[in-house]
Amino acid sequence: MKILLRMLFLLAPVIVLGQKQDLQNMSNLASQYYQNKEFGKAAELYGQLYSNTRSEGYFNIYLDCLLGIPDFEKAEKEIRKGLRGNSSDTYWYVQWGFLKKAMGQEAESKKMYEKALGSISDNPGEYPNLANQFINRREYEYAEKVYLKGRSAQNPGLYNYELARIYYYMRNYDLMLKEYIEWAKQKETNLEIVKSNLQSVLSADNDGEISRQMKNYILKRIQEDPGQILYNRLLIWLFIQDKNFAAAIRQSVSLDKRTGNEEANIFALAKVSASNLNYEEALKACDYLISKGKKSDYYNLSNLLRMQMQYDRFAEEDIQDVAVANGLKDQFTKTFEVLGITPETVSLLTEYAHLLAFYLHQPADAIKLMTDGLAIPGVNPMQIATMKAELADLYVYSGDLWEAVISYSQVIESDKSSQLGDDTKLKRAKLGYYMGNFSWAKAQLDVLRASTSKLIANDAMDLSLFISENLESDSLATPLKIFARADLHLFRNKFPDALAALDSISQLYPDNSLIDDVDFRKAGILQKQGKYAEAATLLESIVKDHSWEMLADDALFQLAGIYQNKLNRKEEAMQLYKKMLTDYPGSVYVVDSREEYRKLQEAGKNADLPGNK
Repeated sequence: MKILLRMLFLLAPVIVLGQKQDLQNMSNLASQYYQNKEFGKAAELYGQLYSNTRSEGYFNIYLDCLLGIPDFEKAEKEIRKGLRGNSSDTYWYVQWGFLKKAMGQEAESKKMYEKALGSISDNPGEYPNLANQFINRREYEYAEKVYLKGRSAQNPGLYNYELARIYYYMRNYDLMLKEYIEWAKQKETNLEIVKSNLQSVLSADNDGEISRQMKNYILKRIQEDPGQILYNRLLIWLFIQDKNFAAAIRQSVSLDKRTGNEEANIFALAKVSASNLNYEEALKACDYLISKGKKSDYYNLSNLLRMQMQYDRFAEEDIQDVAVANGLKDQFTKTFEVLGITPETVSLLTEYAHLLAFYLHQPADAIKLMTDGLAIPGVNPMQIATMKAELADLYVYSGDLWEAVISYSQVIESDKSSQLGDDTKLKRAKLGYYMGNFSWAKAQLDVLRASTSKLIANDAMDLSLFISENLESDSLATPLKIFARADLHLFRNKFPDALAALDSISQLYPDNSLIDDVDFRKAGILQKQGKYAEAATLLESIVKDHSWEMLADDALFQLAGIYQNKLNRKEEAMQLYKKMLTDYPGSVYVVDSREEYRKLQEAGKNADLPGNK
């Protein structure tokens, strides 16, 4: 007997594990039947699963299956059986009410739901349980009643968060916000959770109506209770979600004038606004913080960010104006007078050197600036690597290509695995290409294709394929060497020299495989010079005469953009975007083309409305 008992004891876990596996298999099969709407087969299995486990979750699906058949008689019989058991009465009354509603017996359904409400005990834990049962059956009004009953029986401050979620399901956004706000008032950290939940709500706000309702509600609350800063913070957050940075910054500045505690938020807003290319509003935020003087904790940071934004805005312009570049030079000088040349301003110093060389053509001054920068006390290794990388670019600009190779190699050696290291590897490979060392450059590019970020890998792949194609077509590679020299001039922002080199290829080698690449490069340069009509003519020739080439979809997308944004030929732009969708369905520009096509289509419809004519 002892041996038998010991054997049973040892086998017990195996038996239990086997039973669990059987139930899991049954559950998987039942779920498959249910998803395939084979409700009869699913009901049989879910009935067994419920009998074995007494899980309300299984019964919910079992009841759904019986209603799907439908077999109302059996469903009611199972519910009556449940009521005779040890389960909570409230649960079964909810299921009975759900059944009666499915049977079209609305009055009986309400009676059962009211019984569920009346059956709830004084145990606080029963309120969320019953509310969740109603939510599972999409009876949100009754879930609301549960929590309101619990609030009146226990504490008026209870269930704000739970009710807010229910009001969201009911699409009652005013009450939702009211409950969320009351909950946020209870604890400061709750506000961040509220924002996260509201973000989910706004993600489905396709026409902006929910956002408008929320803003109107909060504005009313601000008028009723101007001393409650929470309302202002929520309003500012809503403006940010709409990317209305002007309103967000205006509200934040107003709040700071009242409280004196908003500097961190205003600075953060300036950075967000700048990252969304809304530089004007970001500059206003910085100017406000700077106007508070050196006593402000954000005085130096705002000066730094302000200068960085001005440079970024200039660099991102389609056409860089020399007068604007000279103005930037003066602003850099003034900024350094305020902040000094320190480790904190090294990033600005690097941008300043780039401006001097590549936009004002003063490479000697730029090189001296970077050389002196490397000797600044306290600079860290990353800053040194960044300055050396810029110094290498400056050497490329000034024509000291071997010195550039050495500097790029030093950066790579000191910083092999960072983004800067990868960028520098690509620049060094391009330098080999500029110098006509195509085999070496291609070998470097092929390594980068497999071992770096997607963006750099794509650039490396494009240049590697370009070299391969054009080396195969010309063993002497003379046209490719001229083309590489044109790219070097383009890197230096010396557009006339680049155009002259490209024109020489067309003149000397008119039948070369590079002709479409020449036209594409020239189109890019002409756009930088503001000569959009001339650029469009070149792109049109690529689209028409080289539609099978790799650059065809690039040329098509650029041409559509010029028609749309520069030459006011909207209808033709629409046709080009449509051509992209039909003729180049595998292009990386398909998604953007579809979006721009729909924008133009919608704009055209609005223009045809009677009130807009």
